Amino acid sequence: MEQVNLKIDSKGRMCIPAEIREEIGDTATIKRTPQGFLLIPGKREDFLEEFKKLITSEPKRKGKPNLATPEEMKSVWRTAK
Repeated sequence: MEQVNLKIDSKGRMCIPAEIREEIGDTATIKRTPQGFLLIPGKREDFLEEFKKLITSEPKRKGKPNLATPEEMKSVWRTAK
């Protein structure tokens, strides 16, 4: 199947045939080209692999956190009453 003509309904939605949707997957990108529009399937990402990357990556924040002193914390508690 090289070309499929799709209809757009009154709400602006396109109905993509099931066999094409299975190949596309859960996500896709539409790109404007000089010839028209190109539908690019998104890559399927394994949740556990993404989670592993996240927990093993370097934190975005650098340096040490600025912790409040006990006196600063007590002043917050006093004003909250």
